[in-house]
Parts: sequence; C-alpha cells; structure tokens
Amino acid sequence: MAKRQKELPGMEKPVIKEIEDAAEHYVTIRDKRMALTEKECEAQAELLAAMKAHKLDSYRYDERIVSVVKKDKARVKSVEEEIEVE
Repeated sequence: MAKRQKELPGMEKPVIKEIEDAAEHYVTIRDKRMALTEKECEAQAELLAAMKAHKLDSYRYDERIVSVVKKDKARVKSVEEEIEVE
C-alpha cells in the first residue's frame, strides 16, 4: 500500500466546490440509473418468460410490438418505430 504524502503548510489541495457538487449530483443520478437497470433486467426476464410460456416470438398489442431477440432478450417497440425501420 502506498504511503500518502502529507501536505505542506500553505500547499493544501484547493477545494473546487462546483466540481465536488457536480460529482455528487452525478453519483446520485448514476446510482439511481443502476438500480433501475437492475429492475429493468428483472422485468425483461419476466416478459421473456411469458413469451416463452406462450411459445411466441412476436406479439402485438395496442401500438406496440413485443419480439424475442436472440432467444435471451425481449424487445418492445412502438408500431411507429417498426414502420420507420422497414
């Protein structure tokens, strides 16, 4: 483990509150996103399981299309997105 060098009097590292505040704000947002990503993965797994249980690769409801991609992912698109792709 590296030794931490002591700061000499008058040579203290400057504190830039704007950067520290922005960094804390970023960390808060990042942590929320990471928690949502975990929930999104769980919801996607639940959707994929439902699609497999009904032996479907594609399902359309309202203005959305649900499709199984690569056998391990489910994707939901709006019909408008599907029209633009084709």
